[in-house]
Parts: sequence; C-alpha cells; structure tokens
Amino acid sequence: MNESKTWQIDSQLNGFESYTIHLPDDYEGKVVCTLIRKKQQSFGRPAALHIHGFNDYFFHKHIADAFEGAGIDLYGLDLRKSGRSILPHQKMNNLRNIEEYFADIEQAIRIIRNEGSKKLVIMGHSMGGLLVALFAARYSKTELFEGIFLNSPFLEQNKDIVTRKILIPVVARIGGKWPNLLVPGGFSKHYGPSLHNKFKGEWDYNLQWKPHVAPMLNAGWIRAIYLAQKHLTKGIEITEPLLLMYPEKSYNGLFWNDAFQISDAVVNVKHIQQRSHCIRANKEEYVIQNAKHDLFLSKSSARQEVLELLLDWFHRKITG
Repeated sequence: MNESKTWQIDSQLNGFESYTIHLPDDYEGKVVCTLIRKKQQSFGRPAALHIHGFNDYFFHKHIADAFEGAGIDLYGLDLRKSGRSILPHQKMNNLRNIEEYFADIEQAIRIIRNEGSKKLVIMGHSMGGLLVALFAARYSKTELFEGIFLNSPFLEQNKDIVTRKILIPVVARIGGKWPNLLVPGGFSKHYGPSLHNKFKGEWDYNLQWKPHVAPMLNAGWIRAIYLAQKHLTKGIEITEPLLLMYPEKSYNGLFWNDAFQISDAVVNVKHIQQRSHCIRANKEEYVIQNAKHDLFLSKSSARQEVLELLLDWFHRKITG
C-alpha cells in the first residue's frame, strides 16, 4: 500500500495528527481510510484503536485524553467513505460487503505496531462493533490484537419483526443485483440533536460527516449488514479477551423527550443481549445505567463509569 509520507496536522481536532492510508480501488474508484492520533504520543505504550459506527467518524478527543492519562495511546480510524476519508466521487457509507473494511483495520494496525505498541485493543462502536466482532473472529490467534471492546454493537436491525424477518431479507436479495438502489432507512432523528452542542447535547462535531439524518441507504449496504449480522448469529469464536458494554434501556419516541439523553435511541439493547450469546469468548459484559448509544458520548456520570470499567479491564486483561 502507498501511504502519505508523513502525519499531517489534523483538520478537525487541535493537537491531533492524521495519516491517509491509500487502499486498492473499488467499485467507485479511489479509496482511502484515515488514521488519527494525538501529537507527541509516548510511542511503544499499549494502544487502542477506535472504530466508529455508521454515519460517524472519530472526534473523541476526551477519550484520547482519558486514555493518555492511563498510559494508553488512542488511535481513531475513519473508515473508507466516512469522515475524513470521504472522497468527492464516493457515496457516504457506501458498502457491499462488511469485509471491505477489514483492509482498513489491518493497515491501521500495521502502522500502530510499527510505532512500537506491543499490546493493542480494537474498540468498535455500533456498526463498528459488528465489524470488529467479525474481524476479531477472522483474525483471532494471529497476534494482530490482544483484546476487543464492543460499545453498543449493532448486532440486529432495530425494526419490527415483519421488517426484520421479511422486508430486510427481500431488500438484501435486491441489493445483490442492484446495490446502488436507494432505500429509506436510518435511525431516530432525535439521536443527533441529543449529542450536538448546538442543539440539546454537549459535543461539537462535523455535521456534514455525522448528520442528524443519514443519507438514504444503498440496497447494497442493507445486504452487507444483513449478511454480516446473519453470519454472527450462526456463532463466532474469539480467543482474545472481549469486553461488551451497552445502555440499560432503549427509547424510540417520535417526539423529543428527555429520555433520549439517558437511553439508546439507535439500537434495541434487547437485541444486543440476545445476539451477544452468539459470540463465544473470554467475555465480560456490563449494562450501563442512563447511557446513550455511543457510551463515550453519554452524560458525565455514565461516561465516567464506562471509562473506569474499560480502563480497569484493559489493565487486568491486556497489560496486567
């Protein structure tokens, strides 16, 4: 692979650098992903790699600060066609097979290892959690990583049973022949406003890269996620330590309610509980009270609990 020669000043986060990784062309043409880190990291320490979800990118400066204080270097990865990695000719989030992302993760790990990190945890949020689980199952026992953390993983569509059992499989079949067919989908329109500081949240991020309402989905994306989730439900095995956390409850109201501030508005947490049994691993599981879908973006008390549990697990299972 041909990467850019040096780390560049990151355009989004003060005190961070980004590194463009050039990948083989795909069905849309040129492809890149982007690795992000804090400047002047103490290279050679344990590291974590953050993989974002659908309609998302890395902007979690506060998590990088917390990890740095615990002696861990945090890297973020903007997957192809997301965030810093979107190119003008690409449709945001376009996907035909979740394994397209495997190359992004492998290349990011290679760079992190070359910087001296001997211990590495891959952290996946939402769709990134589904991705990381499948990646870890494929590359378990390969010494690419020492553990994984799943942050509210997207293990099942948050839809009614008719949609999940009938409509989505039909769209998935259509997506095999017409992957660029646009179909409605997405998540609660109130999730984004519950996060962003210009609305009802506390976080500042790029609304072009993480809009409140995601662009219409390709049928190919529906197919890719459907097949990935179906693969997981058949059972996967991961030999490395696994930490799973998710909110205590979900909320799907049509109108704004303060419950959006203390619930998962994107996935059904009951689906996480059910599907997590399909992952055979040395697993620890925690349910977080009053948390949002992205645990790292929850209110202070829930966020602090997540960080304490995560860092304790990291030191016990990975570096202890």
